[in-house]
Amino acid sequence: MIEIHNLTKNYDRRPVLRGLNMEVKKGEVYGLIGRNGAGKSTTMNILCGLLSRDGGTVTVNGKDPARGERVPVGYLPESPALYEYMNCYEYLSYIAAAAGYSGDVKKRIAEVVELVGLTDAAGRKIRGYSRGMKQRVGMAAALYSGQDLIVLDEPTSALDPQGRAEIMSIILTLRQMGKTVLLSTHILSDVERVADRVGFLHNGVITAESGMSSLLETYADPIISFSVEGEAPGLEDSLRALPLCDKTARNGNDYFVWYNGDKIEASQALFQFLAQKELPVTRYQLHRATLEQVYLKIIGQAAPAAASPVTPVGKEG
Repeated sequence: MIEIHNLTKNYDRRPVLRGLNMEVKKGEVYGLIGRNGAGKSTTMNILCGLLSRDGGTVTVNGKDPARGERVPVGYLPESPALYEYMNCYEYLSYIAAAAGYSGDVKKRIAEVVELVGLTDAAGRKIRGYSRGMKQRVGMAAALYSGQDLIVLDEPTSALDPQGRAEIMSIILTLRQMGKTVLLSTHILSDVERVADRVGFLHNGVITAESGMSSLLETYADPIISFSVEGEAPGLEDSLRALPLCDKTARNGNDYFVWYNGDKIEASQALFQFLAQKELPVTRYQLHRATLEQVYLKIIGQAAPAAASPVTPVGKEG
């Protein structure tokens, strides 16, 4: 659906994109993440035909925006400009006219208004909408033409949790409809919720790219934690003697084990060990990474020391 090769872009001789390579496959939700100023919006504007490029190639469903070809994309910018004196129906009628839509305008408006959850409010002036409702109007405009590719630049920016949840629900619906979605946001938990694949944009290039599940698995810290009821004298020493154990830590009745080898095998071995000890285990957790932790590792920042539960103790020798 989207193919970008060796894309470059400079602003006043300052390089922003330095040979960007990226592919977005048909029917997937692709999360493009990076620091503010990393070039996410620049990339989106280039592939939508709104900004020229200095080098490289960009094709969207086989079309090159640099050749003046109309790319098949619905686009929601970070801060969509709406005519707030209009109501939602009037605004989308304007969008239909501007886009030269040749179908049944009223029917299409009703479809997209229902899709973004604005049916009950569509007759009210946009100026009276909440920030989340205005964002959904922008989403409706992006969806109006029925394109298979939807580009969303910071769609949940400055929204409250309810507004974010509503936008994420729409994105999940688009995926179920078979749409391709390119999503940029600094709210990494939102990307983690909806994205199939993620690309990390840093220093003008994609420094890492992977499927979400593979990404979280690869960068997960190898930690199993559990809690016991009451005292368990000598438990830490016994844990450190296990072949699976690299190091341990304790915080009251909470124990943390850094394991080596296969995650499932280590978990099963530790669970069996605790069962043989006949300890009253009240909690048992195999830790998983979050996209925020993965981002910090890939972009090259260190997680704060306070993120560690307690200071780990390794095996002697």
